[in-house]
Formats: sequence, C-alpha cells, structure tokens
Amino acid sequence: MVKHTVVVAEAQTLFRDMITSFVEDMEEFSVIGKLTNGQEVIDFIKQKEVRPFLCLLDIHMPIMDGMECAKKLKEIYPNIKIVLLSAYEDEESIERVLSVCADGYILKSSSLDEFKETLRFIIDGKFVAPQKMVHHFAKRLDSLLKMERESSLHYIKEHFNHRKDFNKREWQIIQLMKKGWTNRMIAEHLGISEGTVKNYLSIIYKKLNIKSRVELLKILSEMTG
Repeated sequence: MVKHTVVVAEAQTLFRDMITSFVEDMEEFSVIGKLTNGQEVIDFIKQKEVRPFLCLLDIHMPIMDGMECAKKLKEIYPNIKIVLLSAYEDEESIERVLSVCADGYILKSSSLDEFKETLRFIIDGKFVAPQKMVHHFAKRLDSLLKMERESSLHYIKEHFNHRKDFNKREWQIIQLMKKGWTNRMIAEHLGISEGTVKNYLSIIYKKLNIKSRVELLKILSEMTG
C-alpha cells in the first residue's frame, strides 16, 4: 500500500509527538518531517525537494504561524493538502482559516477517532471543519447570496415595478448604486466620466420625484427580500 507523506508542524514537543504518533498509527500515512514552525516547513520542503501529500500545521507557532505558512504553501504548492490545528474556534480564527484556503481544520479538543476520520476525509478531497465553523461559513454564504440576489437587475426592476421610463444606462447606475459604489467607481466601470454619472443621477432623481443621493440610497436600502 502506498502511504501518503505527512509533515507535522507544532511548537510544543508533547503535542508534536502525540500528533505524529496518531498519524503514524494510521496505515494510510507516513510522517516524513516533525517541525516547530511554519518557516521550518517551507525550508524543509525546499531543501529536501519533497512534496508532502499533507501538512498538519498548528495555527499558533513562533516565527511563522500556521496561517501564514498555509497561505505560502498554497501559493507555491497548491496541490499540497493543508490541515490546521487549533485549540480555538472563535470567529476571528474561523475567518482566518477560510481566507487561506486550507483543506481542513481540527480542534485539539477533538477525539482521536474524529482526528483520524478527518484525515481520511481529506484523502477523499473533502473539506472538513468543526460544526461551529461550518455553521459560520453557511451563515456568511447565505448573507452573500442574499446580497447578490438583492443587487441583481431583475430584483431591482421588480421593486421598481418594471417601470418603462428608465433606459439601460439608468438601470445600470441604479444597480451599481445598490451595490454601494461611488460615482467614480461607477464611471470607471461604465467607461464614462463622473460628470456624466451625475447627470444620469439627476435624471433618475427627477423620475423618482426625489432630490438627492441620500433619498435614492434610502429607497434602495429598503429593498429586502
């Protein structure tokens, strides 16, 4: 049976030895490196000219922590699997984990069976994380999807009752205003001047019988599903 190679990085000797022992106890894996920080992981891979299948990185390490190491490894070696280890499941840690494109996240409070099961899921190409993190991610995704839906042109037109007195450019500007864009951003995106954007907005205000950007933004902010 071909074993998947693993590098373990953990600052504390006891945890490093325990994690290594857990991994070595699984017939699917073989530990080829035991290191104390993220910089050592990157140096090890470069110097040894090896590409481990999996890197188990503690989030909190000196010199280079697991987050920074994961980010660098994914940039240089995108096919290497990265699993982050932490004693924490606070929202700040969750946000950071999602930002580095790790393949998994294991809490140090997990049972041995959960630890091994997570590594086996990683082999199958699955992303594995604690339930709290999954719920947080799902909540964020729902929020982003809601924002995207409410910024769609179809959604906006529905709330303006598909009125016929707006032309294509005016609808575009209303849509970008709904997304919170400034006049300069709108102008650059549409390839027109800021002055032209202001002229279009004046026409839009007149058609809606309002007098300012504040009033338009208030109308747009009240569009919720």
